[in-house]
Amino acid sequence: MNFTDILYDKRDGVARITINRPEVYNAIRGRTTDEMVVALEDGAADETIRVLVIAGSGPNAFCSGRDQAEDRSSPEYSGTSENSFTDLIRHIPKPVIAMVDGFAIGSGNILAYTCDFTVASTRSTFGQTGPRVGSPASGFGVGYLAHHVGQKRAREIWMLTQQYTAQQAYDFGLVNSVVPHEKLEAEVERYCALIKNNSPVILQLQKITFNEMSEYAESIPSPTARYAPDYIVSEEAEERRLSFIERRPIDASKNLPLLDIKREKSASSGH
Repeated sequence: MNFTDILYDKRDGVARITINRPEVYNAIRGRTTDEMVVALEDGAADETIRVLVIAGSGPNAFCSGRDQAEDRSSPEYSGTSENSFTDLIRHIPKPVIAMVDGFAIGSGNILAYTCDFTVASTRSTFGQTGPRVGSPASGFGVGYLAHHVGQKRAREIWMLTQQYTAQQAYDFGLVNSVVPHEKLEAEVERYCALIKNNSPVILQLQKITFNEMSEYAESIPSPTARYAPDYIVSEEAEERRLSFIERRPIDASKNLPLLDIKREKSASSGH
């Protein structure tokens, strides 16, 4: 594949994937995620590579989320790869570091907390936007945040759609290290050196162990897929997308009513 949306480089045991769309704050589209899948698979298969680093191009953003200018119902928005780049990050046998400098918003924040380590500059900002812009994120990728920051804080981040400084993200447990911008590269190199000094197979086994703690939840289809599969083409979703692009208030009359969902009681409930 000829890369257009990412830069990919391998040297000294480190594979670097850089989202290269600075003109849109490194917002990702289907082409971007397809290319990331190819690069991740290559880095995982290359025996000379010990660690992968994901970064963003330019001075403003790591990744600002999905590109809302794209048609959400099209392959251009979601991509055509059969593999999920976030699934690959979790399951490839090598550590993956998110090198965050600037905005890590929406899918960018998910990308950052899905990586094994997140190293950020002091000028970074983290947060989610889904409920505000009509992106129906749910399921494992949402719930996985609670493994990092706890249920209360995860619900706050996802359901209130606020933004947080790098220091706040560090205090939450969302980030491993925060350093000034000019020291970010050196800090990531420090992490890479520590990783390369440790046993590859033991790190692989430990990564499997951490993943197995959430494996059951990962296998459950998302609530969006189960209860609202057509949300993405709904009037509400389009209104929220357009209001975000046009920087105007949301027309709340386009909001969908709550879903009529009957929750089944588990056998362990005693009823």
